[in-house]
Amino acid sequence: MKKYVKIALLMVLAFGLLSGSAFAAASLNGGNATVASELITAGSAFDLPGTAANTAYQPNGAVAVSTQIKISLTGGSFTGLAATGGSSGLNICDGTTSMGTTTAITAADTSAVVTLVKPLASGTVYTIQKNDCAASPQALGALIRITSGSSSVTMTVDNNAGTDANLYATTTIATVADQLSAVISTAAKDTLDFSTSLKKFKTGGTDTTTTSKATFVLLSNETLGSKLTSGHVGNNTGCGAWPNADQLTLTVLPGGSATTMGAGFHATAPFLMSGFIVDSAIASTDASGTGTVTLNTAPNIVNSCGAGTLAANITAAAKTALYLQVLGTTALQARTFNLKVDTVKAVNIKAEARTIMASTLAWTWTLDATQYYVPLIKFGSGTETYIKLQSNSALVGSNGVSIQVLATDGTMVTVTPATNITSGTPYTLTGTDIAALVTAAGKSVSGANGFAAIITINTPNANIFGYANMIDPLGAKRVPLQRLTDVAANTAWTTIAE
Repeated sequence: MKKYVKIALLMVLAFGLLSGSAFAAASLNGGNATVASELITAGSAFDLPGTAANTAYQPNGAVAVSTQIKISLTGGSFTGLAATGGSSGLNICDGTTSMGTTTAITAADTSAVVTLVKPLASGTVYTIQKNDCAASPQALGALIRITSGSSSVTMTVDNNAGTDANLYATTTIATVADQLSAVISTAAKDTLDFSTSLKKFKTGGTDTTTTSKATFVLLSNETLGSKLTSGHVGNNTGCGAWPNADQLTLTVLPGGSATTMGAGFHATAPFLMSGFIVDSAIASTDASGTGTVTLNTAPNIVNSCGAGTLAANITAAAKTALYLQVLGTTALQARTFNLKVDTVKAVNIKAEARTIMASTLAWTWTLDATQYYVPLIKFGSGTETYIKLQSNSALVGSNGVSIQVLATDGTMVTVTPATNITSGTPYTLTGTDIAALVTAAGKSVSGANGFAAIITINTPNANIFGYANMIDPLGAKRVPLQRLTDVAANTAWTTIAE
């Protein structure tokens, strides 16, 4: 007997699972359209993309006539609806049959109330749509306005009198995402040339002796349903032409600074730029010296690349080139510059200006300097370390000395001797000399245990000569100097003296 009872119970359970609707929650399907933030500005109407005619809604149970159903929006509002009977009403429809009526809705209202004139049945799928149910249905997008700054629009259906399990359902009907972005493709790395008294760059850099070139690519999220026509192929590949008549603002910033270049960008030392030039095809120059250019991007910006990964396409050829052009009349400084890219509200871009690439390192200028790594420097109690340096450079701006010392607290401290190297004259640094500079800087080193240091001379490698030894009660011994063969290229250390 127990066996047959168990079978009966299992059959009842299986029937319940198959029928399903008695246990299901109310459901709402709005399609979740995706919209580019660049298309949205305060007060602009937002149309759902595509040909979807309605929002599908299924109550959890029977709903009686005269029930007031509240349809509300979060992150958006209605544009304004006339009462049902006109062509712009909001309806709950069973096919071509209207199940209720709405009163007129004022623009910017975030909810509408439908009073049922026919009951809703459990498990039946209805539609929420614009227009009379008997007429050609229209997408709800024409009735919905995204609130400026919202990341999504959510629709909720419920009883106007309070939460009702038979009616309550919510869903995202639109998601807002940024379509446009930009990244540095190739950062400029140029070395100031001592042979021109630091007025130009050495050949072999990223561009010519008077221009420092960085490149960037523009990216477009092509997965969005409503977006700018960008000419790009695929999602964020960076391929194709940029939208016609749209603009970008490019701003050069001193590295690490939040302010623009100012007048010094154009005509004041130590910058002495003749212009900030964006690609020869675009020829947009910062003649005013503000460090900013706004350019009409199309049809000149074309990010050409083939199939492959985003990383591969970013490094592909034919990116937009940005030049810092020097006049070559006054010495420049070793330094960095950043680039910031912003959109402009124009023809296709409806949104207010947005930063699509935050201030990012784009140009690095380095000295053609020589660095020596000294692994052990001792002094005191009959012990002294002697470092001998000589230079044959008579170039303006050369032969300056800077020392980075490893202090006893484990930090590096930078100190500068009072005098520079004189061309042709031996220059001596002792362990005692360096220790005194470190003490003056508020740090300490141990003469008995020794310390390490990196010595930088603002002179090309070919023009500097170095030698070091240590004298103690047991005699004299060589101290190995290791030289970085190319400071700008950051190549490996090379031992040149032992």
